[in-house]
Amino acid sequence: MKLIAVVLVLLLIVSSSLFFTQVISRDRNIADLTALSEKQKETIEQLELNISYLRQNLSASEKLLENETQTRQSLEREVINLTKVAKSEYFVIAVDESDKGHLIPLEVVIKSGNGKVLPNIANVLVDETFQSSVQTSILVARDITRTSLRDKDIVINIEAPVQEQRISISGGSAGAAITLAAMAAMQGKTPKKDVLITGTIREDHTIGRIGAPKAKALAARENGAVMFLVPAGQKSEVGNAGIEVMEVRTIEDAAQYVIQT
Repeated sequence: MKLIAVVLVLLLIVSSSLFFTQVISRDRNIADLTALSEKQKETIEQLELNISYLRQNLSASEKLLENETQTRQSLEREVINLTKVAKSEYFVIAVDESDKGHLIPLEVVIKSGNGKVLPNIANVLVDETFQSSVQTSILVARDITRTSLRDKDIVINIEAPVQEQRISISGGSAGAAITLAAMAAMQGKTPKKDVLITGTIREDHTIGRIGAPKAKALAARENGAVMFLVPAGQKSEVGNAGIEVMEVRTIEDAAQYVIQT
């Protein structure tokens, strides 16, 4: 019995020692984890400060870039004005994602150069046909006016107000308007701002069909136009838009209504 008691006491001592060792080890682990957690908190706080600092730098950089872009655009306009030979102003009509029409200022500037056609589009979405439509517009305008532009560049500015972003010109629908504005600039004449047009332009001078004619007619009326020109066969698609609608088959037909003599 004494031996058993001694053994039990020894076992109790050993188990107690192991228990206390585990407790001490656990306390050390907890202390280490607590210290690590505090260190990670400090690291997170430092990272948050760095992110805030980087955001401030990014905002300042974006503002600087915006100012530099505006300065560059202003200088480009000044250069164009210094070398300007002729200019005309008109409108193209675009539609937004809700198929609502919008009038977008169009400016065609002829300046000293070497025969380049330079579209300058801002705040307007265009598709892959736009570039070729612009080229065709200038080709047709030169053909009709018999103007040589070997030593001239043509700058085509189409810039919507910033608040009217997400509007689009698709399918070359601005072609007829660009052609008329280019013809007016080449002839030293002025397009009528109260007679607007929508339609594509073809190399044979004919005006092609477009989409959303009624929405564009409504936009023309709302912006003071008294007449709206549409491609042949599309007058019926406009319906009653509260504005006089005329069909035109060729750009020469349209010029009789738009370009002041």
